[in-house]
Amino acid sequence: MKLLLTILFLLNFGLAFGQNFYYPEINGHGKNIIDFIPHNWILLDSTRGDLNNDRSNDLAFIIQYRDSVSLIKREGDFSDTVITQPRILIVVFYDPETKQYKLIEQNNTFILNHDNPNMEEPFQDISISKGVLKIDFQVFMNMGSWGMSNNDYKFRYNDKEFVLIGADYNSTNRSSGETEDRSYDFLSKTVKISTGKTSTDKQKTEWRKIRMEKLKTLKTFIQPFTWEVEKDYFL
Repeated sequence: MKLLLTILFLLNFGLAFGQNFYYPEINGHGKNIIDFIPHNWILLDSTRGDLNNDRSNDLAFIIQYRDSVSLIKREGDFSDTVITQPRILIVVFYDPETKQYKLIEQNNTFILNHDNPNMEEPFQDISISKGVLKIDFQVFMNMGSWGMSNNDYKFRYNDKEFVLIGADYNSTNRSSGETEDRSYDFLSKTVKISTGKTSTDKQKTEWRKIRMEKLKTLKTFIQPFTWEVEKDYFL
């Protein structure tokens, strides 16, 4: 009985703690990455490179909450409570005059959490190349699905916003071997679609236009797989 009460207390404490969880406000300036990491948060991954074309190396990094909390996860009209470690994407620009970094972007939603025990770690990589910030994810289920996919998103800093200029979606059905690769160029509003099978190098490729009223940004693209970029296709 005493053990049962202890377990119930821990479960209730965890749920209550999750309900009271708030994302911290990141420092506006700092000399290094450590200055931007709040108490009880850890560095998950980082990259450096010039993002604003001033020939100085800027920083983009992801931090993760040290403990697990319960959060409400919403997907369309569906919502569920998950146990996870929240993550934050942070981008800071280096100022050669002050020799400090300045906070440019704090995003609390775009980096996928590892919130499903049947799924492998979704976050794969973050990098900067030729002024483009690229973030890679992978969806691989250990059970419940034969599908697996890799997604990457490319952002460029323009007019004080990180604009989504491109994205790649590569999927494989592990049962049938069917593959589908979609490469989106949002500046030209085109998508390249290639389909095939893992058993052969041959692919069928087509190009087509996509309809877009306005380019997405890190602020308007809330989370991967929530944007229906084409009918029945979500990025």
